[in-house]
Amino acid sequence: MFSFKRVRGGVRSGGELFELELIASLMRDVVSILGDDVAVVDMSDDPLAALEKELAPIAEPSFDPVLDRLLPDMSEDPEEARELRELTESGIRSTKVSNLTLVYRTLANSAGEVFVPEADIPAWLSALNDLRLVLGTRLDIDDAERAEDVAVKAGKIADGEYSDATLTEDEEVENQLMLVYSMMSWWQDSLLDAVRFGRPRG
Repeated sequence: MFSFKRVRGGVRSGGELFELELIASLMRDVVSILGDDVAVVDMSDDPLAALEKELAPIAEPSFDPVLDRLLPDMSEDPEEARELRELTESGIRSTKVSNLTLVYRTLANSAGEVFVPEADIPAWLSALNDLRLVLGTRLDIDDAERAEDVAVKAGKIADGEYSDATLTEDEEVENQLMLVYSMMSWWQDSLLDAVRFGRPRG
């Protein structure tokens, strides 16, 4: 993976095709958790079509604990939280799906290079953050200490300190998740740095 760099009109990054395809597939999975499908998401600019989708009843996906992280209650009062969810969840869910699908389509159609126009940077930041929330939930990251432990172990895994031959299947999956979480954290930070401190080139 390459860090994001400021260029004229936006930011640019890239990486090996398998890395970008992996991130694209994870974006698709998060869209699925939210109850939608990147193959049928309406990205039309037609305001009437967008309004119809906004008002359409939501088909509830199978429960997944990461939904509590992606769509948390907006109040500690149960009744108020329920009312706010009824008023806002459809719009929040739709926005998240739109952002994730935008990133998915960019990466799925990438040839190893990624250009993010200025106008799309907020959507990218949101989608990358949602993906990190999902991965963090899978890894039980709920405080800074656990996050640091994962970062340290991911570094050791990358350095080859763990042999696949000694791992159970569950441990191998967890190690792969740690590597991906660490990679996504670094990539998101590089995008933030490019936005905050980078200067356009060329």
